[in-house]
Formats: sequence, structure tokens, C-alpha cells
Amino acid sequence: MSLKQNVDFIKEEMSNDEKMLESLIRFEGWFKRYKIPLIALLIGIVVLAFGYMGNNYYQENQQQKLSNLYEEALKGDENAIISLKNSQSRLYDLYLFQKALESNDKETLKKLESCKDPIIAQFSKSQNASLNQDLNTLDSKESGDFGYLQAAFLEIQASKSKEAKVILSKIQNDSPIRDFANALEHLSIQGNNDVKK
Repeated sequence: MSLKQNVDFIKEEMSNDEKMLESLIRFEGWFKRYKIPLIALLIGIVVLAFGYMGNNYYQENQQQKLSNLYEEALKGDENAIISLKNSQSRLYDLYLFQKALESNDKETLKKLESCKDPIIAQFSKSQNASLNQDLNTLDSKESGDFGYLQAAFLEIQASKSKEAKVILSKIQNDSPIRDFANALEHLSIQGNNDVKK
């Protein structure tokens, strides 16, 4: 390298160093001006992160505790049943629904028709209508596909396979219980053939 090139190189390096030093001084001034809000923001983010993780941990523990209470309640533990009831959890409604199904308890099913869980409420209404053989309630859009299935089953039990087929045709093809409906329809046709023989 020639002397001129060396001098130009040194000038360029000094110019770059000056620019970097100038940027550093600007950043230092900016940082001094906004130091407290930046530190507060950083602390806030850390506190929120720990709060979020703590809340998730607490929620998981609560769910696990309720799940354990539900299992113990199903085994007949009276303390677990009381604790589950006091928790006002939907698992208590599920516990009542399961016990009502086991004993065909129409009164409990009637109460559960107005519970806060819409699925339990709908199944309770359908099950109660099935126990009371209330075809009008079961064969309605309000009872849904499960109600249609139960209504068709009641019709088959009463040897009314044509009525059962009409009810089963109301269940959509994309319904999760369509396979059950097809099996029930097949059962009703087979039952008719047995009667004709």
C-alpha cells in the first residue's frame, strides 16, 4: 500500500470510529432520558410473565384437585361429594348426571335440565324424555340428534319401524352419531323381517 492509501485508510477508520462514538453518545443520552421507564417496562414484563406462569400452575392444580374429587365421589366418598358440590364445578353436575343415569332418577334429571353446562342440560332433558317415553320432546330439533336417536329407539321398541326410519332420517350425514342411526335403522329393518317370518 502506498502512503496515500494508508492515510486515506486511517482517515476512513477515524471517521467510522467518530460515527460510532457519536452514535454511542446519542444512545447514552437517550438511555439516560428513558432509563426509568425502560427499567419499569422490563420489570413489568417479568412480573407479568411470572404471574401468567403462576396462574397457569394454580389453574392446573385446581383442575387436578377437582378431577381427584370427582373420582373419589364416584367411589362413594361423602367428603369428596360435599367438596365437589361446594366447588360449584361442572364436574358436580356431571357426577349428578351419572348417578341419575345409573338409577333412572327422573327428579335429578329434571333439575339438571337447567344446569350451567349446556351438554349435560340437553342430555338430561333427552334422557328424562326417554324415561317418560315423551316422543314429542325427543323428536324435536331442541333435543338434537341424540333425542332423535332415542325417539327412534322407542319407536322400534313399539314395533313402529316406519316411524323410526322417518325420525332417523332427520339426523344429518355429518353427525357424529350417524353411524349409530344407520345401525339402528338396520336393526329396525331386521326386526321387521323377523316379524314377517
